[in-house]
Amino acid sequence: MIQASKKLHDDMTHAVLRSKIVFFDTNPMGRILNRFSSDVGSNDDQLPTTFFDFLVIAFLVLGALVSAITVLPVTLVFVPPLIWYFLRVRRVFLTTSRELKRLEGLARSPIFAMLSESLSGISVIRANNAIEYFQKKFRTVHDAHGRAFFAYIACSRWLGFRMDGLMFLFLTIASFASVVVYQQAWFAIDPGILGLAISMLIQLSGLFQWCIRQSAEVVNMMVAVERVIGYRDLPSEAALNNDYDKEIENDWPAKGAIDVNNLSVRYRPGLPLSLRGLTFQVSGGSRIGVVGRTG
Repeated sequence: MIQASKKLHDDMTHAVLRSKIVFFDTNPMGRILNRFSSDVGSNDDQLPTTFFDFLVIAFLVLGALVSAITVLPVTLVFVPPLIWYFLRVRRVFLTTSRELKRLEGLARSPIFAMLSESLSGISVIRANNAIEYFQKKFRTVHDAHGRAFFAYIACSRWLGFRMDGLMFLFLTIASFASVVVYQQAWFAIDPGILGLAISMLIQLSGLFQWCIRQSAEVVNMMVAVERVIGYRDLPSEAALNNDYDKEIENDWPAKGAIDVNNLSVRYRPGLPLSLRGLTFQVSGGSRIGVVGRTG
């Protein structure tokens, strides 16, 4: 997983460095920094450990359930409705938490953007006495991120409460079933094995909800992978080396003259033309001034 994250990071770096200028015009610096810091950090540090933790707990949960069902086969009668409720709750949680995680990632980008803007333009902010305005604006974007993050935490607690209730119900059913089976003498139960199964189910009450939350966390952390892949597939500028480069003479340009004929330019598709039918000539050796962003 570390090697996969490294390859994703290298591919994204190459794609961003070779992307078109329109990409940097339409994406603030904070959004790009967010992909290279928070999302890559999630892929490097959090996703591998969370996935490993989920696998370990999943095997513990599976062992406890198999032990209880083996000792008390009568509990199989109650397993299908519990599984149905579990799948329904997990589906609701995954759908909600995935979008909340995406919103939390989007709400984090303006924080990075404001930090970058404030540090690069601190002299302009102080000269125009706009410190209070920027502080208020930063609190606004920070609160927006806090709301998204708190909603994600609340969603996790919503799942944890229901998973604890589900395992408490299963433990109650197993306990009463063991008493009924023993009194009715339907089949022999080894008290030692029964005690082991019950003790594992008691431990399972906490492990089960953590297992589900970790499995959902793995799915949610794949949002960071999705965001990195989104930057990995950016359209690039023309190739650095082309076949027609060989047709250019070695001594080109022989003189610094520029001849522009009926030039029309727009910054990106869908925007109006910034230059319309511009025609001019620049003689070699002369000095010119380019004024403004469009020139």
